[in-house]
Amino acid sequence: MTFVALGDMPYRDRDAAPFEALLDAIGERAPDVTIHVGEIKGGGTPCSDARLLRQHDHMNGVAGPLVYTPGDNEWTDCHRPSAGGYDARERLAALRAMFFPGPRSIGRAPIALERQSDLDPAYPEMVENARWRIAGVRFATAHVVGSNNGRDPGDPAALAEHARRDPASAAWIASAFDLARREGAQAQVLAIHADPYLLYGIGGGFRRILAAISEGAEAYGGPVLVVHGDGHEFTVDTPFFGPGGTILDNAFPIEVPGAADIRAVRVRIDPRAPTVFAIEAFGPGDAGG
Repeated sequence: MTFVALGDMPYRDRDAAPFEALLDAIGERAPDVTIHVGEIKGGGTPCSDARLLRQHDHMNGVAGPLVYTPGDNEWTDCHRPSAGGYDARERLAALRAMFFPGPRSIGRAPIALERQSDLDPAYPEMVENARWRIAGVRFATAHVVGSNNGRDPGDPAALAEHARRDPASAAWIASAFDLARREGAQAQVLAIHADPYLLYGIGGGFRRILAAISEGAEAYGGPVLVVHGDGHEFTVDTPFFGPGGTILDNAFPIEVPGAADIRAVRVRIDPRAPTVFAIEAFGPGDAGG
């Protein structure tokens, strides 16, 4: 099976046309699912309902299903004057209402999703944390954003929000790996927005998430792909460490292109191949296939 991942776009108004062309290029490749890993607007552009709805309409026009997990530009950082000086928690509530009204993806051919809000009574607000299965491969999204995962020591409301969402997402990640192990899934794909290593050890916003990924991937044992954005540079690496400090040979993170680099990443998953994950970046001008 194949999927496409993209994120950190469109940042600027002038990126709208190439972004739409990229969405058309995604449709030409006909992936089983497309995942947007967050930041659907630039950090310095207004966090207005109109802008968020415009990006929703863009993504809803993708051929096939599209699953989205939020980034920090569309809510955490909306307190910035250049972004409109909004209350970040109010923007998060608006984002949840706009993009996650029910247990289905967006896109022109939506698929059913299992959501943490429906399965875990402890976290009824976590409508954005989702999971699904395609052709023996398990997928999950978890709400993990940049800006130290929203953990701002100078903002009591931000600390309270982080203290609620962070354990919820860590529990969802752990349950995704446990389900993949119990089902004997052929691979597990996890999509988050933030690069969890970017501020590791500084501010502490990602420690629980990193532990959930490393412990879950080690216990599952099968091939794991962690797709994220935040840094805007297409990168494939193996930096995940197990609970004992050893590198996890089965876990591979991908950072998608972003910002001015209007490209997406196509991943072909074949558990029988020597390389389970075949990865390529493509842009709107590249031939489909």
